[in-house]
Amino acid sequence: LHTIIVNRFRTSLSKALLQAKQVFPAAAKDPRLAPLLNGVHKQYVGKQFDGGAGKAVAELTPETIESVVSKSMPLCMVRLHNALKRDHKLKHQGRQQYWLFLKGAGLSMEDSIRFFQAEFSKIMSVETFNKEHLYNIRHAYGKEGKRTNYSPYSCMKIIMGSPPGGQEAHGCPYRHLEKPSLSALLGKLNITGAKQGEIMSHVDKNNYQIACQRHFEITHPGAYGRGINTDGVGNHPNAWTAASLEYHHIAAVIGAEGSASDAAGKKDNPTLGAASSAVLAAGDA
Repeated sequence: LHTIIVNRFRTSLSKALLQAKQVFPAAAKDPRLAPLLNGVHKQYVGKQFDGGAGKAVAELTPETIESVVSKSMPLCMVRLHNALKRDHKLKHQGRQQYWLFLKGAGLSMEDSIRFFQAEFSKIMSVETFNKEHLYNIRHAYGKEGKRTNYSPYSCMKIIMGSPPGGQEAHGCPYRHLEKPSLSALLGKLNITGAKQGEIMSHVDKNNYQIACQRHFEITHPGAYGRGINTDGVGNHPNAWTAASLEYHHIAAVIGAEGSASDAAGKKDNPTLGAASSAVLAAGDA
């Protein structure tokens, strides 16, 4: 039922957007509507993730970040993390983008300091880290300066921001990377062939957020049918990660329940359990 409703809604929305496109030039001439219409593509009105999303599903710590990167981070954050691990540093805009993302994903300020200090101190002393970066991390968490609770960057802010230079890794890979580099990055995540082609087709049309959403759909099959909150996937990196963490949590629960059920069945009927094992073995062969 959920799949049917979603498909109907998407069809209806697609038709409505086409109608809106046709009347946009006339509506944009109205001085009351023009400022809103001309700036609507830059707006993000979804969840801000400034309270630490993802804590209810899985606690994010320096020790668990690697597992989250491999399964539950959008491409922009995977690229930043890879650059951090490779160079043991990030340029200013990359630091801001990644610090705030991890904050929104549930990493505490103390753990953020511990994580980045361990990485940065591979090329600098702890004293240098404390002098150059400690204040800025505390500032990102609202503990210094004006004590503003800064929100993680939305996809639109990342896409519309300044493009990365030669030694920088911030920005949106779908928007800012050359095609060969983007293809190689997707390939490292085992997204190849026709599936990668689907993503690239959206990139060719400048539909960067749809390309990101397609990445999620490819790596999380059946997510929309499991009741997972996918609102914001393709609009905010933290929404992408929160939905992914929920997806893997549900998958783990289902797997555990299935294993327990199988074990109980074999205990109640050892002969049937042995026969099932033999059938599975034959099937594998």
